[in-house]
Amino acid sequence: MQLQFVIGILIAVLIATGLGALLWRRFYRDDPGNAARRIFKNSAITFGLRLLVRGLDTIVLFVLVGSLAPAEVGTYSLAALLVAQYLGTFSEFGLGILLTREVARDPQAAPRLFGATLSLRLLLVLIGAVPISLVVIGAYALLAHFGLGEAITPSGQQAIWVLILTLVPSAYSGAVTALYNAAERMEVPAMIEVVTAAISFLARISVLLLGWGVLGLAWSAVAVSSLTALIFFFLQQKQFFAPSLSFERQPIMGLVPSAFPLMLNNLLSAIFFRFDLFIIRGFGGSNADTLVQQYALPYQLLNIALVLPPAVTFAVFPLLARRAAGERSAMADAQRRTLGLLLIIAFPLAMGMAVLASDLVWIFSRRNFDAYQPSVHVLAILAWFLPLSFVNGLLQYVLIALNRQTAITRAFVIGAVANLCMNLVAIPVATLVFGQPTWGLYAAAAITIISEGVLYLVFRPLLIGEGVAPQLIQLSWRPLLAALVMGGCMLGLRVPFGAPWGSLAAILIAPPSYAVMLWMVGGIGADERALVRRVMGRG
Repeated sequence: MQLQFVIGILIAVLIATGLGALLWRRFYRDDPGNAARRIFKNSAITFGLRLLVRGLDTIVLFVLVGSLAPAEVGTYSLAALLVAQYLGTFSEFGLGILLTREVARDPQAAPRLFGATLSLRLLLVLIGAVPISLVVIGAYALLAHFGLGEAITPSGQQAIWVLILTLVPSAYSGAVTALYNAAERMEVPAMIEVVTAAISFLARISVLLLGWGVLGLAWSAVAVSSLTALIFFFLQQKQFFAPSLSFERQPIMGLVPSAFPLMLNNLLSAIFFRFDLFIIRGFGGSNADTLVQQYALPYQLLNIALVLPPAVTFAVFPLLARRAAGERSAMADAQRRTLGLLLIIAFPLAMGMAVLASDLVWIFSRRNFDAYQPSVHVLAILAWFLPLSFVNGLLQYVLIALNRQTAITRAFVIGAVANLCMNLVAIPVATLVFGQPTWGLYAAAAITIISEGVLYLVFRPLLIGEGVAPQLIQLSWRPLLAALVMGGCMLGLRVPFGAPWGSLAAILIAPPSYAVMLWMVGGIGADERALVRRVMGRG
């Protein structure tokens, strides 16, 4: 890839972002009485901008996977997962959603709550990141000592320590983002994310082209997270208030009872969502880092689709939080409509990624495709966790709006324990029975889907008790049937004609076949058309 081409992509992204912002300010007019239009604005703009960000990340992934050996990429994937998902979740401590909820209810309390939550975040970074990292590094070293696994390489350990530095600026950026979420101005942090992602894109591509490897990627992450925090600093002073820290014991300790269940929920969610990768590495022997990346690549591809649920959920959350106080029927209606939208999108995404799994993996791995053959089957399986993941992602925040954090914690404990136990049994057993460690990857992928089902079954009694349980089968059968018809049409072209022409034909036939079938079975009815009219300001 030529540097001029990379710079061209960067310039195009920045121009498109600036032009979009100007057009938005010129033509968009908010309507305080139109909740549907406001939610659409908050979700669609956030989704579009974050999809652009994920597109830049995808180009970096394209260069990374195609140029470096799977073992080397796996080293960085493990470090990034540990720091961003586990240490990041611990230090965030659920304070972002807590700050959003409380400021949405009482805007006057924003300065006090901001100072206390940011101070607590920074304290958690200082007391938690280093000890947890030492435990993980030591655990793999102990497994290697007894011949049961492979120690984390020196470059992998260095990447972990460098990435830890990103937690401090990220804590501040997350706190300011919560203020924008509470004000239902999600497009502002999303726009900032695009600008900094464009800079990050240039930095990471440059690092790879210069041959600086995974350690260079880690340092570029530190630089970009610091720049993002600096942008938020200037914006906060202009649009909210000057930032401050408050290390007084009483306000900080007052946050812990409410925030701890939220942190524990997110941490347990991370455990049952991605902890299988750590188990795969533990049983991977001499190919541990290669197996890590063979399993990580499908998740990295699925991350493109996973941009949508948080964008929609955070957009609708302030509305849910306000209606939770007494307007339960209105809250249930908002939940039903949002779930219907998510499922209409989730099922065709799952089917499309499953049918085109081989093509997707080849596009990214190219000359390393033979080494990534197991990733094809993993992606075809994992794609089907999307529908339940979309559902559970929204239902979790419905329960948060109802102030049922403790109950959610119990649900995630059950889900995480079930996932952990199933993976600890299935991964080594599948490896031993079939004689190849790649079968452990397939078992872990299937367990991910089962775990989402377990979590939903635990959520459902809580929702029934609150009177907001969704009719999931009623919401699911139409998009599922339409997706199955779409999949049949895609396979009818993909299998006989092969790649690339069969794949291209399958992509072209997918949208019309799904849309027609969804319309035929009544998936696009009067309610959906009325919602579109309200979003457009015509009803």
